[in-house]
Amino acid sequence: MSLAVSTSAFRLLAGELQTFTVVCDSGRRKECAFCPGCGTRIYHRGMEAVLSIKPGTLDDTSWLEPEAHYWTRSRQPWVPIPQDAQRFDDDG
Repeated sequence: MSLAVSTSAFRLLAGELQTFTVVCDSGRRKECAFCPGCGTRIYHRGMEAVLSIKPGTLDDTSWLEPEAHYWTRSRQPWVPIPQDAQRFDDDG
């Protein structure tokens, strides 16, 4: 699960993150930030102005509501997707 936010809206409240960069299948580069203590991924950055935050790392997720579902062809069978939800298969 990912939560897209502008880079300027992100604020790390404590600690420091470590990063590494990977090359995606498309050839673009993606920065991955993680907690050096436990290894949990905090965000990915593929575009300069947008972070893909891992919402499971947020203290309060009660306000989150999905706007779209991506990579639905390869989803786990136990993940329910509402019939009227916007969805995108693996190939876009």
